[in-house]
Amino acid sequence: RAYYEKAITSAKLHKFLHEEALAQELAAYFYLELGAREQTLEHFMLAHEKYLEWGALGKCDSLLKFVDFMKKLWHEGAMS
Repeated sequence: RAYYEKAITSAKLHKFLHEEALAQELAAYFYLELGAREQTLEHFMLAHEKYLEWGALGKCDSLLKFVDFMKKLWHEGAMS
């Protein structure tokens, strides 16, 4: 966990927008593997925000579709 947060903090500090977006996304996948829904969604939304700032609109769409799919699975009980 600490390494993801360090990467995010460093990218913010140095204003590396694309690196911050990627670090947020990777942290989201990490928390997804742990089953931590709130942290997963938080990091995906922060990644989406940074990708949007960067202008990576295709990536934004892809992330939103993935998050919607995950929420559906969670609601159906397919993912615990």
